[in-house]
Order: sequence, then C-alpha cells, then structure tokens
Amino acid sequence: MRLFLSDDAGVRELTDGHQPIIRVAAPDLQRARRVRARIRSGPEDLAVILDVTVAVAGDFRSARSAFDAGDSADAGDTIRYAGTVAGLVGLIGDIESAGVADGVTLIAASDRQDLGRIGRDVLRGLASRDQARAS
Repeated sequence: MRLFLSDDAGVRELTDGHQPIIRVAAPDLQRARRVRARIRSGPEDLAVILDVTVAVAGDFRSARSAFDAGDSADAGDTIRYAGTVAGLVGLIGDIESAGVADGVTLIAASDRQDLGRIGRDVLRGLASRDQARAS
C-alpha cells in the first residue's frame, strides 16, 4: 500500500513505489473501486491512489471538530475520515484488501493537523499490522 501526503508543499510519497500513479477522488469506497477497475482495465500500468481527507485526534469527537469548523471546505468529493490513527490504519488496510486503491493520499482536513506526524504514525501502524498478519 503506497502512502502519499498532500499539503501546501505539494504531494510527496512516504513509501517506495515505482509504478506511475494516477490520483483519484471519490465520495465513497464503492465508487472509488469502480474507478480503479476502469483505470486498471486500460492500456497503461498505473497505480490508483485515492485521496482521503483526514482529521486525526485522540478521539472521534475531537477529530470531527476539524470538519465541523469548516476548515475542510475544499474536501469536495473525497473520502473523509475523522478518528484515531488506529482507525485510519484500519480504513487504509480495508481499502487495500478490498481492492479499492493501490494507495492513498492523505489530505489534512484542517491546518491544525500535523500531516507529517499522521503519515509517519500510519506507516508504523501499517507495518505493525502487516507483521501481525504474517505471524
């Protein structure tokens, strides 16, 4: 699963993918899966990377406040997640196992979100999850 961050500095990958990418936005996982299937059936070998607007905090109520504050007006038709890092790791794992996307781009719901920290925490969580599955 490839992981990207999108902020004012641009888009950067935290993983080591070599396949060219195409970023997609979708309002729900079912639509995202259909878009991926359509892209993957084409002639180009592209990794489909799903945009996910995130608000992460120690609890759901605190995370949700980033969306309620109206800071995420430009979230548009992206998947939106509010909750803990552990929950986000679970969502990303589900996206991978269900064949919804080959990776995700995390977009902060608010300027108050430390996207770099969230990305590093998610990478650690995904690595731990993969180790647990392998044993």
